[in-house]
Amino acid sequence: MAGAPESAVGLVGMELFSRHALLRSLVVDPKVRATGLGSRLVEHAEAHARAHGAESIYLLTTTAEGFFGARGYARTERSTAPESIRGTREFASLCPASSAFMIKHLSE
Repeated sequence: MAGAPESAVGLVGMELFSRHALLRSLVVDPKVRATGLGSRLVEHAEAHARAHGAESIYLLTTTAEGFFGARGYARTERSTAPESIRGTREFASLCPASSAFMIKHLSE
């Protein structure tokens, strides 16, 4: 396809669960970091979740707590996770217990 990029420079992944969403991944090529792409991808995911009825987005991170904190996400106790989030592989087994568990309420 003419004009198509040779490779992706950013990706965001999310799972929707009625009133809640789980931001599963955010990846930005190091060559284009600090350009605002990560923020735009997160904003896109939030808008998509909101448009599909989600009231909150959760995530787990070991490396990007500051990035998400600057975008309105707050650390919360894992025990407060709704059942739909607890049932995901990320929450149950893939992310270590030391991961920061964060939430953003989309109505704010």
